[in-house]
Amino acid sequence: MTSRHVHIIYLSLLSLSLLGYIVPDKHSASTSAAERSPASLNSKMIGNLEKVHVGEDRDLQYYAKIDSGAESSSIHAKNISTFEKLENGRPVSYVKFETTDENSFHKTMVRPIVKVDEVRSALGSNLRYFIREKVWIGDSSYYVNVNLADRSRLKRKFLIGKNILDENYIINTNEVSLTSH
Repeated sequence: MTSRHVHIIYLSLLSLSLLGYIVPDKHSASTSAAERSPASLNSKMIGNLEKVHVGEDRDLQYYAKIDSGAESSSIHAKNISTFEKLENGRPVSYVKFETTDENSFHKTMVRPIVKVDEVRSALGSNLRYFIREKVWIGDSSYYVNVNLADRSRLKRKFLIGKNILDENYIINTNEVSLTSH
């Protein structure tokens, strides 16, 4: 091989290696949005408000606000108190709270606390308790972390965030309650 061919091959390889520094690698993004999957043909359409049921028995019903900017879902909770209970010799933190759904059904709930985390909203940021709850949208159900917030002054007592929307939902902002039967 002549030195001219070797030189061209060397420059070609050098160009390709430099191109890796200029063109961003789509797999190297470290934001949480990069972990989200794009919409597909299997996506489910959801309206800007959606009827949801909460709990194993679907006994609570809300018209939930859809918020694609919220990381987690949120449920209306008042009179929140915490306590510890020994389970298998270890203390487990619980939260007790009251909620009222769209049908004015009032329920007192007791759930283990899965985490306490800071949540930012339009009203500022504060620490909230998170519980693991079963949420039904149409015939689909999901066990998700839901934070507790006093939503008394808000029209909607349940908010659907990305932790449910990431279950392959697309939001149609022109429609309401697309999953209801």
